[in-house]
Formats: sequence, structure tokens, C-alpha cells
Amino acid sequence: MCSKIINMITPDRRDMSKKIKYCNSYLASITEVGRNFDAIAEVKTKSILNDFETVDVPNSTFLVIGPNIIPWGLYKLGGDVTVINGITDYGDVKCDCKHYDGELADFVAQGIKFDYVIGPDECLTYANDETEQRQMLSIISKITNTFITTLKDYKNMYANQRYFEEPFVLRTDKGDAIVIRKREWDQVDRQAWIQENYVIHNEELYICPEFKRRTMYFKQLAKFSSDIGSKSFTVDKKIMYKPAFSKTFEYIVNIKF
Repeated sequence: MCSKIINMITPDRRDMSKKIKYCNSYLASITEVGRNFDAIAEVKTKSILNDFETVDVPNSTFLVIGPNIIPWGLYKLGGDVTVINGITDYGDVKCDCKHYDGELADFVAQGIKFDYVIGPDECLTYANDETEQRQMLSIISKITNTFITTLKDYKNMYANQRYFEEPFVLRTDKGDAIVIRKREWDQVDRQAWIQENYVIHNEELYICPEFKRRTMYFKQLAKFSSDIGSKSFTVDKKIMYKPAFSKTFEYIVNIKF
């Protein structure tokens, strides 16, 4: 199904397409924010926090990496939330979060620390090579004692899942939006790929920026974490995380420094 939809995106249609910064930011901007959205954000936030009952959200500081709805869930739960490379507008509402327009390493230079750093949507896979993945993890270890992220099981992934994710349909009062996510694997470095994302909304084609990405395996992340002095590494086998604008599930990884 994905390949058929991609083949429908002809060169002429690409020429008439619109480019957007992040697919998730656009999808959040057309979402109707209300009780249902609040409930979804709260459920996803609680799931990614693992033992939510033990987390004192109103009295904790959080840094959330990337364009996802976790900041909204934390904000509605009373958390002190800072966002980097995240979503600013949810529907017609702005998140009353602190949006930082800079680099992750800036927090180290400024001596700023957080009780929790959350990197959903496989944030550690957005890297050119293992060196960048190690550097990102090292920076995170210097600004928090608890890092929560997510990963897919690339080792046991079916062949057809390696190229396309299952299409996601977002139904809104502004019309339905179809999200297509495609991986273009590197023919030399078999652990690297180019991420191509498309949104079709009301017959308009929106093209998201391409990102260079790289696989991250559970044992690999455990090794990287141990190398920089982690105290514990846990993969949740009971509760999985599903991004708001996706149909695929991800494992939740909790790392203590």
C-alpha cells in the first residue's frame, strides 16, 4: 500500500508540493485540542514515564527532545517542561513550555540540569554515525540522572517493515491527513538510512525534510551507556510507547546515570 501511494507522488505533484519543517509539528497544528487530545497526551506521557506513580511531576524538571506531544502531557500534569526542537503550537493553542532554540550541549556549558530528559521517537537514531550517537548520550548523561528514550527492535524487524511504516491517518475537523514514512537504506553502510516523510492533507502534498538516521540496538545502547558510567539500564517488556501520529510501537528504555 505504501509503495502505491509513493508512486502516486509524481514529479509534477512534487513540484506543486509544500515543504514543512516537521511532519509532527504540522499534524499537531491541525489537531483539535480538547479533552480527547489532553487524555491521549496524558496516557502517552504516563506510559513513557514507566512507574508514573513514583514520579513527582509538579515538582520535577523535564527536558523533552524533538517534535512530540509529551511536553503537552507533562504541561497538563503540572510539570516544569523545557523543549528542544519541539512543537510550539497544538491546534490553535500554544504550549506554555520553555522552548529552547539552541544545541543540547548548551545546557552542559550553562550548568543546567534536569530531573528527567525524555527523548521519544527514537531520538538517538537521528545521527550520521555511532560517534554522534555516543556524543548525544554523553551530553545527556551530564545534564540528568534519568534518561528515558524509545527504540524499535531492528534486530527482529520483518523485511517489509524495514522500508515502510504502516500509513497513519489523522482525522480532524480540517480534513483527514495521511502520513507516509519511508526508509531509504544506505547500500554501503547497512545500518544507516535516509528518512523520507510525506503528509497528504486535503489532496495537498507536504514534504518533510529528509533526515540521516542510524539503527540503535538494545545491547548497543546498553554498552554505550555502560561506557559512560550508567548505573542501570532497563527495557520495559510490559508497556510500549506508540507515538501520537504513528501506528508503530516502540520499546521504552530507562537509563540511570
